[in-house]
Amino acid sequence: MTPLCVRDILAFHKIDRAVFDKLLAHGANPQMARNVVALFMWLDLIGIDVVNYVGGLRNHSTIVMLVAEAEKILNCIRHDGIPASELRVEIPILSSLVSENIDLCFFDFHKDVVVRGLAQVLDGVGALIFDDKLQKLFRSHEATVRAAEEEARKRGSRANLPRLPPELAKTYNPRLVSASEDCRSMFITFSKGFPVGREEIVEYFTEKWGNCIERVMMERTATGITPMYGRIVFTSESFIGLVLNGERLVKFVINGRQLWARKYVPRINKDGSSCEI
Repeated sequence: MTPLCVRDILAFHKIDRAVFDKLLAHGANPQMARNVVALFMWLDLIGIDVVNYVGGLRNHSTIVMLVAEAEKILNCIRHDGIPASELRVEIPILSSLVSENIDLCFFDFHKDVVVRGLAQVLDGVGALIFDDKLQKLFRSHEATVRAAEEEARKRGSRANLPRLPPELAKTYNPRLVSASEDCRSMFITFSKGFPVGREEIVEYFTEKWGNCIERVMMERTATGITPMYGRIVFTSESFIGLVLNGERLVKFVINGRQLWARKYVPRINKDGSSCEI
């Protein structure tokens, strides 16, 4: 069997990219749109045909309402302690695509499965689908192919098709090389005098999303001084996008104490080296 190349993946997932572009056109920020489309793709995998449904939508208000339903699901898997009354909130558009009504309880109960599914989509084909440079190259090549075929049709001859660019001809490998540690990190801060322990942080995220933490680093302090900040290194960069979902800063409450998290951005020293915690 001939291995698939990058071009094959982009062609197969053309509708997924079209849905992503549609969400951007209707006001979604890129990170949120990636997460929503990844959720739609995962729902497709479990038998709920969302992507084709969204692809055929033209009504702005329906698209906005569907994105709002997806946002409720993403918020459900990101946060703990949501009241049972809120979990019973219906998601009518998505429910209309299945034989029986579903609500947020389904996603709350299966949140670890959902997150693993989203991470697999985002780390796998999503790395190609949401790559703007690859998409631009793919569309340019497709347009060139169509033009060559049209010219050949007019002349009644065989089309002289352009060569596939190297970036599109590369063999698709779903086992992508892991992103750098900096790209997989979140910077965390605590309320003064109320730090959250390393083990508590690992336990919190592991209970929610399974084995998603590689390690947690804390500020080095003198004896008796509590740390004010730290760094979480996830096993995959996709978890960062799922945690933030387009927000710059998010808050978690772990064992009654607040933890604030944002994307880790290393400071570069004058000598060119980066600062580590």
